[in-house]
Amino acid sequence: MEEKTTDLSKALNTEELESYLESHSFGDYESMNFPLSLDKIMLANNIKASHIIKNSALSKSYIYAIISGSKTPSRDKILMISLAMSIGLKDCNTLLKSASYRELHPKSKRDSIIIYAINKKYSLTETNIRLDAAGCEIVK
Repeated sequence: MEEKTTDLSKALNTEELESYLESHSFGDYESMNFPLSLDKIMLANNIKASHIIKNSALSKSYIYAIISGSKTPSRDKILMISLAMSIGLKDCNTLLKSASYRELHPKSKRDSIIIYAINKKYSLTETNIRLDAAGCEIVK
C-alpha cells in the first residue's frame, strides 16, 4: 500500500534520517525523468518525433535535444509538446511531474483553459487563441 504524503512528511519530521530512509519505500518516484516519460508516452500513443515537430512550433533540433535528455524543457514547452501530441490530461501531468513542474490545476484560470484545450484536443494555436481572449499568457 502506498504511503500518504502527509504521513511521510510527519515521519520525516519525527524520525532520524537513517531510520526514515530504511523504513520507507520510495517506489519509482526518483526514477521518473522527462525523457523516459516522454518516450513511454510517445510509444504508447504511436507518436513520432516528426509529429511533435510539425505540431509544436518547436525546432527539430530542440525536440531531439529534449528527447535525448540533453535539454530540459520549460513548463510551457512541455505544454506545447503535450498539445502537439494530442495526449490526455493524465499524460500531460505525467510529463510535467517528471520534469519537476506542477501539474495543471483547475483553480488556475490559465491552467483551466489549457486543461479544457487538452480535453477538447485543441491545437497549440487554438489554445493560444482561447488564452489570449481570456487575458492569459499564451503558451510559448
